[in-house]
Amino acid sequence: MRRERPRDRRARRAGLLIATGLVALASALGAAPAPPAAPDAEIVTPGDVLAQQLADETDAIDRALATVTDKVTAADAIRANRLRAAYRVLRATPGDAAMAVARRRAAARLLLERDAGERTLLVDEIAQLHASRSRIAGEVAQLPSIGLPGDLVRPAPGKIVRHFGTLEHEHSKTTLSRRGIDIEVDDHSPVNAPAAGTVRYAGPIRGLDQGVIIDHGTYVTVLAKLSELALPVGAPLAAGDRIGRAARHRVYLEVRIKLGPGGFPIDPEPLLGASR
Repeated sequence: MRRERPRDRRARRAGLLIATGLVALASALGAAPAPPAAPDAEIVTPGDVLAQQLADETDAIDRALATVTDKVTAADAIRANRLRAAYRVLRATPGDAAMAVARRRAAARLLLERDAGERTLLVDEIAQLHASRSRIAGEVAQLPSIGLPGDLVRPAPGKIVRHFGTLEHEHSKTTLSRRGIDIEVDDHSPVNAPAAGTVRYAGPIRGLDQGVIIDHGTYVTVLAKLSELALPVGAPLAAGDRIGRAARHRVYLEVRIKLGPGGFPIDPEPLLGASR
């Protein structure tokens, strides 16, 4: 192996010093290579959220259908066994035990009638679940033609303190479903319409003090926990128009797409993104 000459060793050291200096200078000037840009976050639209909610509801119905169908199958097996037992009782010769045979026959009839009633209820439940599934399939087909809400005006300034979706009750630990949001506001704060529309209802709403329902065409909004209502039923509204005042320090907002009986609730929070 050839030994490195002193002149070559000095040149190599000089090159390393120059390279180290250039790296330090580039770092000081902010010229270090930038990390690769993160991919754009996927944009979730209200239509995507609604489609997912409908898909989740369909899955829940399918699970219920499977459970109830299994119950019908089990009920049929039990009923078949009882029919065979009842047939043997009916064919029995009374003889000296006539009263005992009569009691067994009466008991067999009661059990068969009870089984038939329970099966009828299960079959009715299956029919209702199939009807619900068909309704949701129709709603999914309507999605492309439904005008979904855009940005909504925040009804009153404040922080969202109760969110849309399921929650666990603080004391009972029961899972509850919340179909709207609560906004923390100043006591008796003015409350405004979140979008242009027409007042369809104004008055008491169970558990939510006073409230209004506003029709926006393909969806409605519900604003509640109000103490004063400023507009009558039928009044046209522009976005931001005054509709009343908060009863205390919270305002309730709910958004329902006009799908199915009573409408289909969606999360209002993403729609308030541009209205801080």
